[in-house]
Amino acid sequence: MTDSIRKSNIRVERYLRATVLNDVVELEKRVWKKEGYREVNAPMLYFELAYLTNGLILTAFDEGVYSPQEREAMAREDPWYEGDHPIGFAALFADFDHNGPFWYGARMGVDERYQDKNVGDAMVAVMYETAKERNIPRIRWTFDPLQSRNGYIYLRKMGGLVREIGFNYYSAVFTNDQFNRGISTDRFIIEWLIGSDRVRERMEEGKIPELDPAIITSENAINEIEIGADGLEMHGEKWLFQSNQSPIFIEIPYNQDRLLKADRVRAQSLRDKCRALFMHYLARGYVVTDFVLKKSPDGRRHVYYRLDQDIQWQKLRL
Repeated sequence: MTDSIRKSNIRVERYLRATVLNDVVELEKRVWKKEGYREVNAPMLYFELAYLTNGLILTAFDEGVYSPQEREAMAREDPWYEGDHPIGFAALFADFDHNGPFWYGARMGVDERYQDKNVGDAMVAVMYETAKERNIPRIRWTFDPLQSRNGYIYLRKMGGLVREIGFNYYSAVFTNDQFNRGISTDRFIIEWLIGSDRVRERMEEGKIPELDPAIITSENAINEIEIGADGLEMHGEKWLFQSNQSPIFIEIPYNQDRLLKADRVRAQSLRDKCRALFMHYLARGYVVTDFVLKKSPDGRRHVYYRLDQDIQWQKLRL
């Protein structure tokens, strides 16, 4: 098994070099703006434990993302960019439940200067290949369901599935950072089934099934996100809990970050509404299977999760 893999202009290492450990911890603090639990809960030990207990540590490095001249200019602004420092990381723990063994993705981050440079794609590809080599059947991790970018990547692009949601999943000790402070940490728990056709076709063949946004109608869209007088997103009056259709579609804000910066009280109210819908329908046998972008006639972008109900639950007609 090769421990260093080249993905285009990114090198991904899947072992923990002692000389890189401090850099990985520093990169994590930079990604999360040096705030919160990462400064008080021994992150170095965290990475070592993941590596030593048959989990997986990935570190990504620049092999031509930026030219040497660009790197030199970056280093003049910030000495961190001198030398071969990591630009991305992922930490996964070995775990098991009643369905057997899996990896739990506890940490993943990319340097701010390298976002939208395919660093995450490179690490995900290596993660998939390594899971197959080590006979890991599935990988689980959590993400904020109102982050539309992650919904697209994890469901539509990677083929994950969501059957669970955690209400206020992380305590305040773990979320004292600029992204989560003062907001409930509701999280989707996603499963990435490594051996499934759904995942294999996406990861090995690059096939992402087409989905016509016209499938979303006023009957199967069970809520709505409106634009307030101040131009910010807010939950509308439509909020249905009696639907027996399958599929159904739950709309989320297109740009939660903008709302969080402007009005965290309204952001929490919108989050409460969406969370209630997710918890209700997931408890009735629905599975989050896809992520859909739909443009309205005025050009506004709407984003939805698609939920399909398991056939056995459909027979119950709850």
